[in-house]
Formats: sequence, C-alpha cells, structure tokens
Amino acid sequence: MKINKNYMIGLLAFAALGILYYGFLFLKGHNIFSKYNDYQIIYPVNKNLYVSAPVKLKGHVVGMVTKVEIKPKQNYSTLVTIELDKQFPLTDTSKVMLNNAGMMEGNALEIELHKGNPIGKHDIIIGQFHPDFNEIDLKAMTAQVATVTQNLIKTTEGVNAILVNLEKTSATLHTAIHGLEHNITTIAKNMIAISSPLADSKKGIPAMLPILHSLFGEIRSIPFKDLSFRVTNMLKNVETLIQHTSSDAGSFGLLIHNPTLYHNLNHSAENLNTLLCDLKNRPSRYVHFSLFGCRKK
Repeated sequence: MKINKNYMIGLLAFAALGILYYGFLFLKGHNIFSKYNDYQIIYPVNKNLYVSAPVKLKGHVVGMVTKVEIKPKQNYSTLVTIELDKQFPLTDTSKVMLNNAGMMEGNALEIELHKGNPIGKHDIIIGQFHPDFNEIDLKAMTAQVATVTQNLIKTTEGVNAILVNLEKTSATLHTAIHGLEHNITTIAKNMIAISSPLADSKKGIPAMLPILHSLFGEIRSIPFKDLSFRVTNMLKNVETLIQHTSSDAGSFGLLIHNPTLYHNLNHSAENLNTLLCDLKNRPSRYVHFSLFGCRKK
C-alpha cells in the first residue's frame, strides 16, 4: 500500500511544528516531561516564605516553592509560584494556606483539596493563612537566642574551669607518679642490698643451711613421745591431788573441810596474837633481868 506524498508532507510538517513548539518551551526552561504542575498564589505580604519552602498535604510534602516575587502594580503584593505533584491537582475551590513549619524551617504552604473546576495555567489563586498560623516574634526569638548565648558562654567558662582543674590534676598526678617511681627505685635498691648478703655463700642463707640442718636434726632427736608420756602422767598426778584435796578422804582434804579444826586454829592464832601483844607491852611480867643479880624478896 502506497502512502500519498501529500499525507507524508503533512505528517512531517505536523511533527516539525510539534518539535518546534516543545523545543521552544524547553528553551524557555519548562520541563515538558515534568511530573509537576505549576500554580501561582498571591498574598498581600510575604510572611517569611522563601524559595524551596515545602508544600504539604496533611503533613506530607507534595511540592515546593519555586519563585517568590513582588508585584508593584498590584499594591506590592507577593506572587508565589509553586510546583505541585500532578497526582494532586488544584481546583477553584481548593485552598493554599500559609502555615508555620518550625523555627528552623521557617514557613510553608499547606493545601486542602476540594472538588471543583480545574485551574488554568494563567489563573492566580488567592492565598490564605492557616488558622494555626502565628507570626514569629523576632524580639522574643532574639531574647531567647541571647539567653541561649549567655548559657553557652557560662557553659564554656565552666568547661574552661574544668580544663584548668584537669591540667592541675594532671600536673599533680605527674608529680605523684614521679615520686612513686623514685620510691619504687629506692625500694628496689634496698631489696637488692638486703638480698645480696643473703645470697652470699659465706655469710648468707647458703652458709646458714648446715646450721639449720643440724638444729633440725637435734630437734628430731628429742624423744617427744617419752616427754609427752611424762607430761601426761604429771598432769594425771596433779589431777589426782586436786581431787583428793577437794574430797574429805585425804589428810589435806580433812584439814580443809573440817570446820572445827579451822575454828580451833583461828582461836589459837588469836590467843597467840594476844600473848605477843601483851609481851610487847609488859615484858616485865614474863622476863626478869638484873645486873646485880636476883633481889631477895
């Protein structure tokens, strides 16, 4: 089947126009194979919204801000261009709201999807503010940053003090280790000085070994068995003596356990004491002595 040349020329012309159109768009910076749709949102003022800020849908990032520009002819309002994943197309009833994304991230855009008519490429969406949106108080933030800075300064001073103390401790430890090394060296020298004479074959332990051997031999020659037998008999005799003394059978036991004998001896001792006292006080009653002899009565 032959194709008419006019059809071929028409197809080629149509293809050339398509290539020219998409090539022109590509040269203008449009990604014809992009999976994102571009939308424009206008705000009366810019509330800390910057390029690359995230566009979120129920907490999920589905796009980003690609351009933020001011419009002098529109009362210096802010025109924000975003690219949004084609899976989430906006309609004329959808909402694009400015919200806080955190102190570190700045602000972000949050969208709400609603059924409606699709938005054209040149349509501009009126931006809104999220109900939870709060402007960050720069003065309060500055005060917090100043407080954090002061705390960091105090922490740094504390760390410096700790480092100084560590340096002092290290110096003290070094001195202590040096002194310990000196003491260990002295102890080692003293041990060498003590052990050297002991190792001497003439005056040390080797010379004492024959003496110790002889001493141990004499100790082994002692009849410990006979000595033990004698000590045992002696202890038995002492035990027997104590038993006789404690009982009334022996003479010594009778002497100890007889109360009458005890009282008689005690009475005799008292009489003897009285006699000695009287003899001391009045010796003339018992002793008569004269230089010229006895006097006749």
